[in-house]
Amino acid sequence: MFYPTPNSIALAIPAHALGAMEDLPPIDAHRTQTVTSLLAEKSSIIDSPKYAAEILFSKPAPFLRARINYEFSTHNITEAELDFAADFGRFPYRPSTLFLKLFHNVLSTLQRDPLSGRCSPSLIGSSGVIPLTIVSTIPDIMQHYYHCIVNAKREVLLATNYWEKGHSVSIIGKALRDLSQRAQQENRVVIFKLMIDHPMKENVAHFHSILPPHKWSHFDIPTPDEIPNVSLEVNNYHRLIMGTFHSKFMVVDRRIALLNSNNIQDRPNLEMMAHYEGDIVNSFYDTFLISWWLPFQPNLVCLNDEPLANNYQFQFGTKYPDIVPFKEPLEHAIARARLRLRNHLDIEQTEIYFNEPLLALPSAESPLTKHLNLAAKSASKTEPDENLTKQELDKLANDFTPFIFHKPHQPFPIALVNRLPHGAPGHLDVANPQDGAWLGAMRYAEKLIFIQSPTLNAKPAIEGIFEACQRGVQVIVWLDLGFNDLKEGHGTFQGGTNEHVIKKLYKKLRREYAGKEKFLEVYWYTGKDQTRPLNFSQKKRNCHIKFMAIDGQVAIMGNGNMDSQSWFHSQEINTMIDSAQIVKDWMDALYTNQSTHQYGKVDLDGIWRDEEGHLNPHDGK
Repeated sequence: MFYPTPNSIALAIPAHALGAMEDLPPIDAHRTQTVTSLLAEKSSIIDSPKYAAEILFSKPAPFLRARINYEFSTHNITEAELDFAADFGRFPYRPSTLFLKLFHNVLSTLQRDPLSGRCSPSLIGSSGVIPLTIVSTIPDIMQHYYHCIVNAKREVLLATNYWEKGHSVSIIGKALRDLSQRAQQENRVVIFKLMIDHPMKENVAHFHSILPPHKWSHFDIPTPDEIPNVSLEVNNYHRLIMGTFHSKFMVVDRRIALLNSNNIQDRPNLEMMAHYEGDIVNSFYDTFLISWWLPFQPNLVCLNDEPLANNYQFQFGTKYPDIVPFKEPLEHAIARARLRLRNHLDIEQTEIYFNEPLLALPSAESPLTKHLNLAAKSASKTEPDENLTKQELDKLANDFTPFIFHKPHQPFPIALVNRLPHGAPGHLDVANPQDGAWLGAMRYAEKLIFIQSPTLNAKPAIEGIFEACQRGVQVIVWLDLGFNDLKEGHGTFQGGTNEHVIKKLYKKLRREYAGKEKFLEVYWYTGKDQTRPLNFSQKKRNCHIKFMAIDGQVAIMGNGNMDSQSWFHSQEINTMIDSAQIVKDWMDALYTNQSTHQYGKVDLDGIWRDEEGHLNPHDGK
């Protein structure tokens, strides 16, 4: 048995559940076959991921949820269990002890439901490399999506929550048309599967519904006659009532995976995207199959691909072959960053001008502000903060580094820590890999927890932060001022607004552990060209990044927020990495590409004031 059963559990767990673990297959039984591998057998009987999953894995055991929740907070992990976790994952070497503790939490949730992470268990622990990260606005990330799509050879799997008409959707539409044109010239067809969450009447009867081609134009999706050499299929997925498909990722040719915080929409947000290669891509691939659930029509073409060899030489930096040029360089530092993306993949644009002279700008216009304003119409007329001089704005523009090219590195341990959708109302469902990893992070951190999220109001997150501060662990939290206040307020039973939660958290620390409030540092997101936080309601400068770093060694990034919806209901996709170097790169990028740490800090009463003690005029209460 994976866990011992302490006698004290009897007080918290129903008696009929105490021995239930004996009746379940051990986690060890899930080491081999996957939904992907079973579908690859091309059996005439197994025609869908749904059927493959039902054959391979036991049904969920809801009564074990309370037991797993209890042991998250009470069980002391043994060395034998750490060894088991290290051996279970497809890791290139033994991960750090911190990573293994969190991964142990992840594995424990599989006994309740082997597919609680929407990934075949044997693929959850894996490895890979990250050549590129983007911390910038949505257009920069969508531009990378465009270039990965148009260079696809056989297959693209794209998943997003919101698919809203606008510039971002237009970029994907152009990518589809350009991909079709390339494929036509080369006499080939590319399979393209798109998943969105746009609840319709069809979702009442079936959570998954295929969107017929005659409705594509309603969503600005190219019609079949516009993309004759792309075989497109669109799956609309929503698990009623609250099981939102909140996932945002893409897999190209089963060789590249992009995981990002943004949806395919236009918002004035700072976002984060990481580009993965290696065995972890197979995990993303399996997750997409399970999420799709229905038969593929036509079927996928990368199902039988062989995994990359252990000695595969990944490419990094400017020689990295899967990144192609941007057509228009931006000014100053942004131009330098984008020019680094130029390389030899696109034959017609191979000339690289790394010393290209930068464009001169009217001295009244900040290139940084111009770049940030392009993200959405609502931000288009935003001015840089009046307290910043032209010289200061120029320096900020030169510092802004949207594209992070990581130094060459070998594959390192990565786990896919997702959560399944849970449609029923209520705040109980934390027995899943995502929540298990987050809870483990807050329990096992020894020095520092760093969190950036648009929102924070999930009870387990708040309690985890409180307990970490009580232990003397420094907790740094970057949030958005006023983000979705109407949806997150008490009347919606989501847990309250960011301001309410932070004030309450500081008050509780002062009351119960006087002096421990110094271990909590909270900041409101502040845009790179601002000196004070702007309220979300202004729609000028927001941050939508979802990120957690623990002790400088482990980080979790992806789709999940620190709010009740992400903790308890939505389907989320996240990676947990074990690399001090990448964690440092990510932290440096977050600090560099915003001014949150300089101007966003709130006082120990949870209220933000400027240097003169004035409250923010848009939220001062």
